[in-house]
Amino acid sequence: MDPKAVRVGVMGCGLIARAHVRGYQEVGPKLIAGADTSASQRARFRQEYPDVTMYVDYREMLEKEELDLVSVCTWPPFHEEMVVAAAEAGAKGIVCEKPMAVNLGQANHMVQACEQSGTKLVVGHQRRFNRRYVEAKEALQRGEIGELIEVFGNCGGDLLTDGTHNVDLIRFFVDDEPAVWVMGQIDRQPWGRFGYERSRRYGHVIENSAFARIQFRNGVRAILQVGDIAEPEYQYIALQGKEGRIEISGDRHRQPEPSWWRIFRAGEEGWIKHPIEEDVNAFAREIEELIRWIEQDGGHLLSGESAKADMEILMAIFESSYRRARIQLPLDVNEHPLEALVKEPLA
Repeated sequence: MDPKAVRVGVMGCGLIARAHVRGYQEVGPKLIAGADTSASQRARFRQEYPDVTMYVDYREMLEKEELDLVSVCTWPPFHEEMVVAAAEAGAKGIVCEKPMAVNLGQANHMVQACEQSGTKLVVGHQRRFNRRYVEAKEALQRGEIGELIEVFGNCGGDLLTDGTHNVDLIRFFVDDEPAVWVMGQIDRQPWGRFGYERSRRYGHVIENSAFARIQFRNGVRAILQVGDIAEPEYQYIALQGKEGRIEISGDRHRQPEPSWWRIFRAGEEGWIKHPIEEDVNAFAREIEELIRWIEQDGGHLLSGESAKADMEILMAIFESSYRRARIQLPLDVNEHPLEALVKEPLA
Protein backbone atom coordinates (compact mmCIF):
# COMPACT_ATOMS: atom_id res chain seq x y z
CA MET A 1 0.00 0.00 0.00
CA ASP A 2 1.88 3.02 -1.30
CA PRO A 3 1.15 5.89 1.15
CA LYS A 4 1.21 8.40 -1.71
CA ALA A 5 -1.63 6.54 -3.44
CA VAL A 6 -3.84 6.60 -0.34
CA ARG A 7 -6.85 8.92 -0.64
CA VAL A 8 -7.98 10.82 2.48
CA GLY A 9 -11.16 12.62 3.45
CA VAL A 10 -11.74 14.73 6.57
CA MET A 11 -15.05 15.16 8.37
CA GLY A 12 -15.03 18.39 10.34
CA CYS A 13 -12.55 21.02 9.19
CA GLY A 14 -11.73 22.88 12.40
CA LEU A 15 -8.45 23.28 14.27
CA ILE A 16 -7.83 19.63 15.11
CA ALA A 17 -8.34 18.69 11.46
CA ARG A 18 -5.19 20.67 10.64
CA ALA A 19 -3.18 18.44 12.97
CA HIS A 20 -4.52 15.39 11.14
CA VAL A 21 -3.68 16.93 7.77
CA ARG A 22 -0.10 17.69 8.87
CA GLY A 23 0.20 14.06 9.90
CA TYR A 24 -1.02 12.87 6.51
CA GLN A 25 1.31 15.26 4.72
CA GLU A 26 4.30 13.91 6.64
CA VAL A 27 3.42 10.28 5.93
CA GLY A 28 2.33 10.74 2.31
CA PRO A 29 -1.43 10.09 1.83
CA LYS A 30 -3.17 12.67 -0.35
CA LEU A 31 -5.94 14.84 1.08
CA ILE A 32 -8.78 14.59 -1.42
CA ALA A 33 -11.89 15.97 0.28
CA GLY A 34 -13.27 17.69 3.34
CA ALA A 35 -16.77 18.04 4.75
CA ASP A 36 -18.15 20.62 7.17
CA THR A 37 -21.58 22.16 7.69
CA SER A 38 -20.01 25.56 8.44
CA ALA A 39 -19.50 27.75 5.37
CA SER A 40 -16.75 29.75 7.10
CA GLN A 41 -14.87 26.58 8.05
CA ARG A 42 -15.13 25.26 4.52
CA ALA A 43 -13.85 28.56 3.12
CA ARG A 44 -10.83 28.63 5.45
CA PHE A 45 -10.04 25.00 4.78
CA ARG A 46 -10.25 25.49 1.01
CA GLN A 47 -7.98 28.54 1.29
CA GLU A 48 -5.34 26.48 3.09
CA TYR A 49 -5.77 23.40 0.91
CA PRO A 50 -6.97 24.68 -2.51
CA ASP A 51 -6.83 21.28 -4.24
CA VAL A 52 -9.32 19.72 -1.84
CA THR A 53 -12.96 19.22 -2.86
CA MET A 54 -15.27 20.56 -0.15
CA TYR A 55 -18.68 19.22 0.84
CA VAL A 56 -21.45 20.36 3.16
CA ASP A 57 -22.70 16.80 3.70
CA TYR A 58 -20.15 14.18 4.73
CA ARG A 59 -22.38 11.44 3.32
CA GLU A 60 -22.16 13.01 -0.13
CA MET A 61 -18.39 13.09 0.25
CA LEU A 62 -18.34 9.38 1.12
CA GLU A 63 -20.59 8.58 -1.83
CA LYS A 64 -18.70 10.57 -4.46
CA GLU A 65 -15.08 10.10 -3.39
CA GLU A 66 -13.29 6.75 -3.23
CA LEU A 67 -11.59 7.31 0.12
CA ASP A 68 -9.13 4.91 1.70
CA LEU A 69 -8.73 6.74 5.00
CA VAL A 70 -11.15 9.04 6.80
CA SER A 71 -10.48 11.36 9.73
CA VAL A 72 -13.44 12.19 11.98
CA CYS A 73 -12.70 15.57 13.57
CA THR A 74 -16.17 16.68 14.64
CA TRP A 75 -17.76 17.08 18.06
CA PRO A 76 -18.07 13.80 20.01
CA PRO A 77 -21.86 13.37 19.69
CA PHE A 78 -21.38 12.94 15.91
CA HIS A 79 -18.55 10.39 16.06
CA GLU A 80 -20.72 7.28 16.11
CA GLU A 81 -22.79 8.07 13.01
CA MET A 82 -19.78 9.28 11.03
CA VAL A 83 -17.53 6.33 11.87
CA VAL A 84 -20.31 3.87 11.04
CA ALA A 85 -21.06 5.68 7.75
CA ALA A 86 -17.37 5.69 6.76
CA ALA A 87 -17.05 2.00 7.56
CA GLU A 88 -20.16 1.15 5.54
CA ALA A 89 -18.84 3.26 2.64
CA GLY A 90 -15.76 1.02 2.43
CA ALA A 91 -13.04 3.05 4.15
CA LYS A 92 -10.01 0.88 4.88
CA GLY A 93 -9.09 2.92 7.95
CA ILE A 94 -10.60 5.60 10.18
CA VAL A 95 -8.86 8.02 12.54
CA CYS A 96 -11.49 9.24 15.00
CA GLU A 97 -10.77 12.09 17.37
CA LYS A 98 -11.11 11.51 21.10
CA PRO A 99 -13.26 11.00 23.01
CA MET A 100 -14.36 8.00 21.03
CA ALA A 101 -18.04 8.66 21.75
CA VAL A 102 -20.29 10.01 24.50
CA ASN A 103 -21.43 6.68 25.90
CA LEU A 104 -20.47 3.02 25.90
CA GLY A 105 -23.32 1.94 23.66
CA GLN A 106 -22.03 4.19 20.88
CA ALA A 107 -18.48 2.90 21.33
CA ASN A 108 -19.67 -0.70 21.05
CA HIS A 109 -21.61 0.12 17.87
CA MET A 110 -18.56 1.80 16.30
CA VAL A 111 -16.31 -1.19 16.98
CA GLN A 112 -18.91 -3.66 15.72
CA ALA A 113 -19.54 -1.70 12.50
CA CYS A 114 -15.81 -1.58 11.74
CA GLU A 115 -15.39 -5.28 12.47
CA GLN A 116 -18.24 -6.11 10.08
CA SER A 117 -16.78 -4.00 7.26
CA GLY A 118 -13.13 -4.92 7.88
CA THR A 119 -12.31 -1.28 8.59
CA LYS A 120 -9.40 -0.51 10.92
CA LEU A 121 -10.49 2.03 13.54
CA VAL A 122 -8.08 4.08 15.64
CA VAL A 123 -8.91 6.81 18.15
CA GLY A 124 -6.66 9.82 18.71
CA HIS A 125 -4.97 9.12 22.04
CA GLN A 126 -1.74 10.00 20.27
CA ARG A 127 0.22 10.81 23.42
CA ARG A 128 1.24 7.17 23.53
CA PHE A 129 3.71 8.13 20.79
CA ASN A 130 5.20 11.16 22.62
CA ARG A 131 8.83 10.56 23.58
CA ARG A 132 8.54 11.45 27.26
CA TYR A 133 5.89 8.78 27.88
CA VAL A 134 7.67 6.23 25.65
CA GLU A 135 11.03 6.71 27.40
CA ALA A 136 9.44 6.57 30.84
CA LYS A 137 7.70 3.30 29.96
CA GLU A 138 10.96 1.85 28.67
CA ALA A 139 12.59 2.69 32.03
CA LEU A 140 9.66 1.04 33.81
CA GLN A 141 9.98 -2.08 31.66
CA ARG A 142 13.71 -2.27 32.41
CA GLY A 143 12.78 -2.56 36.08
CA GLU A 144 14.40 0.71 37.10
CA ILE A 145 11.77 1.37 39.79
CA GLY A 146 10.92 -2.25 40.50
CA GLU A 147 7.43 -3.65 40.36
CA LEU A 148 4.77 -1.06 39.51
CA ILE A 149 2.36 -0.45 42.39
CA GLU A 150 0.36 2.62 41.46
CA VAL A 151 -0.19 5.14 38.66
CA PHE A 152 -1.31 8.71 39.32
CA GLY A 153 -2.81 10.88 36.57
CA ASN A 154 -3.68 14.58 36.55
CA CYS A 155 -5.24 16.92 33.99
CA GLY A 156 -7.55 19.90 33.75
CA GLY A 157 -10.73 20.06 31.72
CA ASP A 158 -13.41 17.37 31.96
CA LEU A 159 -13.41 13.59 31.84
CA LEU A 160 -14.59 13.05 28.28
CA THR A 161 -12.63 15.85 26.61
CA ASP A 162 -9.38 15.66 28.59
CA GLY A 163 -9.55 12.82 31.07
CA THR A 164 -9.81 10.36 28.20
CA HIS A 165 -6.13 11.08 27.40
CA ASN A 166 -5.13 10.54 31.02
CA VAL A 167 -7.08 7.30 31.36
CA ASP A 168 -5.47 6.06 28.15
CA LEU A 169 -1.99 6.93 29.44
CA ILE A 170 -2.70 5.11 32.70
CA ARG A 171 -3.71 2.04 30.72
CA PHE A 172 -0.58 2.43 28.56
CA PHE A 173 1.62 2.13 31.64
CA VAL A 174 -0.22 -0.93 32.96
CA ASP A 175 0.18 -2.65 29.56
CA ASP A 176 -3.55 -2.34 28.84
CA GLU A 177 -4.50 -4.71 31.63
CA PRO A 178 -8.28 -4.85 32.07
CA ALA A 179 -9.76 -2.74 34.88
CA VAL A 180 -11.79 -4.80 37.35
CA TRP A 181 -13.46 -2.05 39.37
CA VAL A 182 -13.77 1.72 39.53
CA MET A 183 -14.79 4.03 42.36
CA GLY A 184 -15.29 7.67 41.46
CA GLN A 185 -16.89 10.94 42.35
CA ILE A 186 -17.68 14.05 40.36
CA ASP A 187 -18.54 17.65 41.17
CA ARG A 188 -20.90 19.52 38.88
CA GLN A 189 -21.49 23.25 39.30
CA PRO A 190 -22.95 25.81 36.89
CA TRP A 191 -19.64 27.70 36.76
CA GLY A 192 -16.06 26.44 36.62
CA ARG A 193 -12.94 28.10 37.96
CA PHE A 194 -12.28 29.64 34.55
CA GLY A 195 -15.45 31.69 34.78
CA TYR A 196 -17.53 30.26 31.95
CA GLU A 197 -20.64 28.11 31.99
CA ARG A 198 -19.64 24.47 32.36
CA SER A 199 -22.80 22.36 32.04
CA ARG A 200 -22.04 21.26 28.46
CA ARG A 201 -19.04 21.20 26.15
CA TYR A 202 -18.89 20.18 22.49
CA GLY A 203 -22.54 19.23 22.66
CA HIS A 204 -22.38 16.78 25.56
CA VAL A 205 -22.96 17.14 29.29
CA ILE A 206 -19.83 17.52 31.47
CA GLU A 207 -18.70 17.83 35.06
CA ASN A 208 -16.41 20.40 36.73
CA SER A 209 -14.19 17.98 38.64
CA ALA A 210 -13.67 14.26 38.97
CA PHE A 211 -11.68 11.93 41.17
CA ALA A 212 -11.35 8.17 40.75
CA ARG A 213 -9.67 5.03 42.00
CA ILE A 214 -9.14 2.26 39.44
CA GLN A 215 -8.14 -1.35 40.16
CA PHE A 216 -6.49 -3.34 37.36
CA ARG A 217 -6.41 -7.12 37.02
CA ASN A 218 -2.64 -7.30 37.56
CA GLY A 219 -2.95 -5.66 40.99
CA VAL A 220 -1.85 -2.17 40.00
CA ARG A 221 -4.10 0.64 41.14
CA ALA A 222 -4.52 4.11 39.69
CA ILE A 223 -5.65 7.49 40.99
CA LEU A 224 -7.08 10.05 38.59
CA GLN A 225 -7.94 13.70 39.24
CA VAL A 226 -9.47 15.93 36.59
CA GLY A 227 -10.87 19.43 36.29
CA ASP A 228 -11.05 22.14 38.92
CA ILE A 229 -9.45 19.96 41.61
CA ALA A 230 -6.48 19.06 39.41
CA GLU A 231 -3.05 20.65 39.53
CA PRO A 232 -2.18 22.92 36.57
CA GLU A 233 0.05 20.26 34.96
CA TYR A 234 -1.90 18.92 31.97
CA GLN A 235 -1.55 15.16 31.32
CA TYR A 236 0.97 14.63 34.15
CA ILE A 237 1.65 11.01 35.11
CA ALA A 238 3.49 9.53 38.11
CA LEU A 239 4.52 5.88 38.42
CA GLN A 240 5.17 4.49 41.89
CA GLY A 241 7.23 1.32 42.02
CA LYS A 242 8.55 -0.78 44.89
CA GLU A 243 12.06 0.56 44.29
CA GLY A 244 11.50 4.10 43.05
CA ARG A 245 9.31 6.60 41.28
CA ILE A 246 8.99 8.07 37.78
CA GLU A 247 7.25 11.35 36.99
CA ILE A 248 6.35 12.62 33.51
CA SER A 249 5.58 16.24 32.76
CA GLY A 250 2.42 17.37 31.10
CA ASP A 251 2.25 19.43 27.93
CA ARG A 252 4.88 22.16 27.74
CA HIS A 253 3.87 23.99 24.58
CA ARG A 254 2.79 27.09 26.53
CA GLN A 255 5.79 27.07 28.87
CA PRO A 256 9.47 27.87 28.23
CA GLU A 257 10.64 24.70 29.97
CA PRO A 258 10.86 21.63 27.70
CA SER A 259 8.96 18.44 28.44
CA TRP A 260 10.67 15.99 30.76
CA TRP A 261 10.52 12.79 32.67
CA ARG A 262 12.48 12.12 35.84
CA ILE A 263 13.32 9.13 37.99
CA PHE A 264 14.13 8.56 41.66
CA ARG A 265 15.64 5.17 42.46
CA ALA A 266 15.81 3.62 45.91
CA GLY A 267 19.33 3.87 47.34
CA GLU A 268 20.31 6.82 45.16
CA GLU A 269 20.36 10.52 46.03
CA GLY A 270 17.91 12.82 44.31
CA TRP A 271 16.07 12.84 41.01
CA ILE A 272 17.64 12.24 37.61
CA LYS A 273 15.83 14.45 35.10
CA HIS A 274 15.58 13.79 31.37
CA PRO A 275 14.55 16.88 29.33
CA ILE A 276 12.73 15.96 26.13
CA GLU A 277 12.48 17.93 22.93
CA GLU A 278 9.31 16.45 21.44
CA ASP A 279 10.43 15.97 17.85
CA VAL A 280 7.87 13.27 17.04
CA ASN A 281 4.68 14.16 15.17
CA ALA A 282 2.37 11.85 17.09
CA PHE A 283 -0.42 12.34 14.54
CA ALA A 284 1.92 11.15 11.78
CA ARG A 285 2.91 8.14 13.88
CA GLU A 286 -0.68 7.06 14.43
CA ILE A 287 -1.31 7.31 10.68
CA GLU A 288 1.87 5.36 9.84
CA GLU A 289 0.80 2.65 12.25
CA LEU A 290 -2.71 2.62 10.76
CA ILE A 291 -1.33 2.02 7.26
CA ARG A 292 0.93 -0.73 8.61
CA TRP A 293 -2.07 -2.27 10.42
CA ILE A 294 -4.12 -2.27 7.20
CA GLU A 295 -1.29 -3.96 5.30
CA GLN A 296 0.02 -6.40 7.88
CA ASP A 297 -2.58 -6.60 10.66
CA GLY A 298 -0.99 -7.07 14.08
CA GLY A 299 -2.96 -4.41 15.92
CA HIS A 300 -2.52 -0.73 16.75
CA LEU A 301 -1.70 1.07 20.01
CA LEU A 302 -4.74 3.30 19.50
CA SER A 303 -7.25 0.72 18.30
CA GLY A 304 -10.97 1.17 18.67
CA GLU A 305 -11.00 -1.72 21.17
CA SER A 306 -8.45 0.10 23.32
CA ALA A 307 -10.46 3.33 23.16
CA LYS A 308 -13.58 1.39 24.13
CA ALA A 309 -11.75 0.22 27.28
CA ASP A 310 -10.97 3.89 28.05
CA MET A 311 -14.65 4.75 27.53
CA GLU A 312 -15.72 1.97 29.89
CA ILE A 313 -13.57 3.39 32.70
CA LEU A 314 -14.81 6.93 32.07
CA MET A 315 -18.43 5.83 32.12
CA ALA A 316 -17.79 3.75 35.26
CA ILE A 317 -16.56 6.88 37.05
CA PHE A 318 -19.84 8.61 36.26
CA GLU A 319 -21.83 5.49 37.18
CA SER A 320 -19.98 5.22 40.51
CA SER A 321 -20.83 8.82 41.33
CA TYR A 322 -24.45 8.25 40.26
CA ARG A 323 -24.85 5.01 42.23
CA ARG A 324 -22.60 6.05 45.14
CA ALA A 325 -20.93 2.69 44.87
CA ARG A 326 -17.89 0.85 43.61
CA ILE A 327 -18.57 -0.34 40.06
CA GLN A 328 -17.44 -3.78 38.95
CA LEU A 329 -16.39 -4.16 35.33
CA PRO A 330 -17.34 -5.01 32.64
CA LEU A 331 -19.89 -2.19 32.68
CA ASP A 332 -23.35 -2.98 31.34
CA VAL A 333 -24.60 0.62 31.14
CA ASN A 334 -24.91 1.77 27.52
CA GLU A 335 -26.06 5.36 28.11
CA HIS A 336 -24.09 8.21 29.69
CA PRO A 337 -24.71 8.04 33.48
CA LEU A 338 -24.28 11.80 33.86
CA GLU A 339 -27.21 12.36 31.50
CA ALA A 340 -29.31 10.17 33.80
CA LEU A 341 -28.01 11.99 36.87
CA VAL A 342 -28.92 15.36 35.39
CA LYS A 343 -32.41 14.21 34.38
CA GLU A 344 -33.27 12.21 37.51
CA PRO A 345 -30.90 12.54 40.48
CA LEU A 346 -30.94 9.75 43.04
CA ALA A 347 -32.59 10.76 46.32
